[in-house]
Amino acid sequence: MDEIVTGSGLPLSIIIVGIGNADFKQMEALDGDVNPPYSGRQKKFAERDIVQFVPYREVKGKPDALSKILLHEIP
Repeated sequence: MDEIVTGSGLPLSIIIVGIGNADFKQMEALDGDVNPPYSGRQKKFAERDIVQFVPYREVKGKPDALSKILLHEIP
């Protein structure tokens, strides 16, 4: 979280694709769509949402959907 918060002030985007049937709740927490990432060390929230996470199983067999979802939030 600390590095994501630090990176949120930089021209940086992080794309994560979850492969398999694992529980991706921790990855979804990094995404910041619901709650912005918080750094306890820096005592601040991310300036902007720089992480985009998509479980591959949601777009398997739909390459256009994967691209659209992953690139949606990248400025």
